[in-house]
Amino acid sequence: MKQLVMVPHRKQRWFGCVIRVLVPVAVLALSSCSTVKVKTSPDKVTNGALRSTEVLEEVVAAPFDALADFAENTADLLRIAERSQNKGKNAEAAGTFLKVATDAHFRLVSGKTVPGSDEEKALLKLYNSALSGFAARWIEDPRGPGRGASPYTCGDEAFEVRLADDSAFEEAYFDRLIPANGLKKRGIVSKTRDGAGAALVGIREQRPDRIEELQFFSSRGVQVPVTATIDSVYFPTAEGGIKRVTLSLRNPLLEETVALGERSLPLAADFSAALAMVLHGGNEVVSGVHGFFQADDRLAHSGIFLLEPYDPDRIPVLLIHGLFSVPMIWRDIIPEMTCDPEIAKRFQFMLFTYPSSFPVIESAELLRNELAALRETYDPEGRDPLSRDLVVVGHSMGGVLTHTLIAEFGDNLWREYCETPLAELDLAEAKKEKIRKLVYFPPDPGVTRAVYYSTPHRGSVMANKRIARMISRTAKLPANVVQFTTGLIGPPGESIVAVPSETKTKAGGKKKAKVTSVQSLRPGSPVLAAMDRSPYKDGVVYHSIVGDRGRGDTPDSSDGVVAYWSARQEGVASELVVPSAHKSYRHPEGIAELRRILRKHIGSEAMPPPRIASQTR
Repeated sequence: MKQLVMVPHRKQRWFGCVIRVLVPVAVLALSSCSTVKVKTSPDKVTNGALRSTEVLEEVVAAPFDALADFAENTADLLRIAERSQNKGKNAEAAGTFLKVATDAHFRLVSGKTVPGSDEEKALLKLYNSALSGFAARWIEDPRGPGRGASPYTCGDEAFEVRLADDSAFEEAYFDRLIPANGLKKRGIVSKTRDGAGAALVGIREQRPDRIEELQFFSSRGVQVPVTATIDSVYFPTAEGGIKRVTLSLRNPLLEETVALGERSLPLAADFSAALAMVLHGGNEVVSGVHGFFQADDRLAHSGIFLLEPYDPDRIPVLLIHGLFSVPMIWRDIIPEMTCDPEIAKRFQFMLFTYPSSFPVIESAELLRNELAALRETYDPEGRDPLSRDLVVVGHSMGGVLTHTLIAEFGDNLWREYCETPLAELDLAEAKKEKIRKLVYFPPDPGVTRAVYYSTPHRGSVMANKRIARMISRTAKLPANVVQFTTGLIGPPGESIVAVPSETKTKAGGKKKAKVTSVQSLRPGSPVLAAMDRSPYKDGVVYHSIVGDRGRGDTPDSSDGVVAYWSARQEGVASELVVPSAHKSYRHPEGIAELRRILRKHIGSEAMPPPRIASQTR
């Protein structure tokens, strides 16, 4: 099963052990905030609802006002619900939460509250919290969607619940619904939208019978933002009759507003909670280091990951991380993009992860194969934007991989390795075919736009440093990759695929050095030299975002890892220099530029920024 994080494996040589221990410790000490943690706290849901009743009591003008009675009675019900859930009596808790939610809903749709008043705000929070408490229990209950119609009760009232026919998600699709306001998140930016509805995380778990269905999701399955709303409540005319409640599970990425009585209100949403739950417990620095050193292990968990069910109508944006990195680096950019209604409605985000110590030509082949598999699964006829209008965003070495998708290499790459035409070499046909797949490939026909963050198109001088060579030697690559990239020999003594780099053996002879991404990123390396000589495919639009560490010294600038002379590309549709170090994707200006580019892609560049509540981590 695919995973986004892995653990390291021991190396036998002492300097390998030192590097593999000290490097993670050092970078972790420098990046303590890079761990994502989520803690579920059901009491937060009830406490939030109780605070709303207190606010309602505070806004009452007369001591015996009906609203005061409502607030007092509701507080009593919430305490009953809290006791029931603490005792594990989930059905009783669900019925009580539903009673509170429907009562609050009735007051909101009655038209008696003043729009924007403290009373309305408190009623909305009460409604949202109580509905969250109900939804979390309803989805797992035998009476949940698609599993029966036995009523819920609260006192002498009974409620029959059904899912609306036009609900965004099918009956029984989710295994769990987690209230977003019951989560404590750390290590990820918080992006929410205030409004009506219960903001939730919908979870469809990975199970043996879903392996094929969820093959492009993480081992934690589908985890997406969902908002539950009460669409209608039918009150029976006969005393003691059953109230019929119709609910919807809405997709807040596609819906901005919801009807509440005669009014239209923003649909409440949490754009960060689902991603936080996927990444819970992960540390981008340690995971990235482990992914480099344990390439043989990471390969089994590499590929393209979807963040939501595939949508044939929306434009995919594929995000590719760089060296010593993992998809977790995009944990802030994704909520920043999806909280923008125009972007969320038109785009869907996907992640590509790979062993970052792989030579670039190996990682590029893996990327092409994964794209082909994704299209074969979801768009075999090639009609969707996945095959016709793909946007790819890459950071650092991920930008190099992005570049390989849109460059017309021809035979430029092969000629960097060998002057003799491949057909004339005395090699087994199977070996020739492997070479062809690595060095002869056309640009991807579906990519129409690319965005580079801090990309070393011409290499980084850091890859020539001694520590880089030591780190390269300690990476554990699959045996077949090592043998092919360092041991493929054509004419006697002539390396075909390996970078011409040699080290002495103990006996004084020579052996070929292991080739990793470090060699691939050296200035003048075969893949970068070939790429620099290869034109972009016709029609593709590409952008560059680079950092100068705030020094304002471009074109002599550097982000500390990649110099401007290496990041610069002729023919870019736009180039933005931001005052950041190598992680230009985290700088506010770098994030805003991606938002602008995506809006430009759909013709909405002039759209104003979204009104979203934001809290940095």
